[in-house]
Amino acid sequence: MLIIKEIFGNWQITSGLSYGYSKNNINIDLDKVTNSENAAHLKLKLKKSISDRFKIAFGSDYFITKFDEDFKQRYGTINSSGYDSSIAAIYTEADVFFSKEMAAKVGLRASNNQLFNETTFSSRVSLAYKIAKNSQLSFAYGDFNQTPSVDYIKYSKFHQFESEKAQHYIFNYQYNRDSRTLRAEVYYKNYDNLVKYEGDVPQFNSVYSNKGYGFAKGLDLFWRDGKTIQNLEYWVSYSFIDTERDYKNFPIQATPNFVANHSLSIVTKYWITDWKSQIGFTNTFSSGRPYNDPNELKFMDGITKTYNSLSFNWAYLLTSQKILYLSITNVLGTKNVLGYKYFKSPDSNGFFDRTEIQPTADQFFFIGYFWTISKNKKDNQLKNL
Repeated sequence: MLIIKEIFGNWQITSGLSYGYSKNNINIDLDKVTNSENAAHLKLKLKKSISDRFKIAFGSDYFITKFDEDFKQRYGTINSSGYDSSIAAIYTEADVFFSKEMAAKVGLRASNNQLFNETTFSSRVSLAYKIAKNSQLSFAYGDFNQTPSVDYIKYSKFHQFESEKAQHYIFNYQYNRDSRTLRAEVYYKNYDNLVKYEGDVPQFNSVYSNKGYGFAKGLDLFWRDGKTIQNLEYWVSYSFIDTERDYKNFPIQATPNFVANHSLSIVTKYWITDWKSQIGFTNTFSSGRPYNDPNELKFMDGITKTYNSLSFNWAYLLTSQKILYLSITNVLGTKNVLGYKYFKSPDSNGFFDRTEIQPTADQFFFIGYFWTISKNKKDNQLKNL
């Protein structure tokens, strides 16, 4: 990635370029899948302060992607798929300061997707109001367009797709004072034009459409405190989400299997002066995730057991800029289940058996050495560990 910033008159000009390449060779039994992707992103942004109360910016983005995939079956047949995509976008945005307490950001973006022969317009606006010295309220609305997953659009030469769409409404409250932070956020998101297909997995001869839709609404809470107890910093985050979608091969609108309605995380860091050490614990909990049991009549009616993982870390300060670090995830060895994979065919009694989908490893150990090199000889990575 290359980013260049320059000042031209009263304008600040930022330009950037990034490029990525990936190649995968996958063996599925006796079948082989080979794919490669070349992707580049070019950007340019001009920004100017008209006055203390008004700032304006103009910009453009250009995305180029070339994806190729060959699927070679065991009996020698090769199916090729892929796409060449270019997306050009221009946008403008303005920062408006109505007073010391109220500010707004408004923007408009136009984008042309060559692969879909589609032009879209997106508007975004956010408002912030400082209700007290250490707290503020904010509201944000935005239209978003997203290219569907590569799993679908690699078959674009056989099917016509459209961009997936979303509208976001977010209301936020934030408080900061004396190393204490409180954030509360509620949101509603509406999804449209989601990709649907027939069959167990998307294939080149599947029947596709952009008739999918859905919604998500929820609450996020975050509290961080580094003041109340000397040498102790802790934070607690909680999320609630209620979401349903009719997309992919879903027969009805339902909650996807990656969603847990409730999630809770507690993180602590404690500095022990005599040991020159920072010791930390992290506990992550989430309610069960839905899954579809083919032995039941109702779709996505199963719920996995709750997820819980307690982790430990120890950072030892060898010198002011050298740290020896140890971390252990899931120290209690809890057997967490992320979902279930059912056999494609039933047994002699007509029952579909299953296997558990678990994390790659029950526990993970990491030992690291961090050495910070800077002009300030007291700088280190302790606050990031």
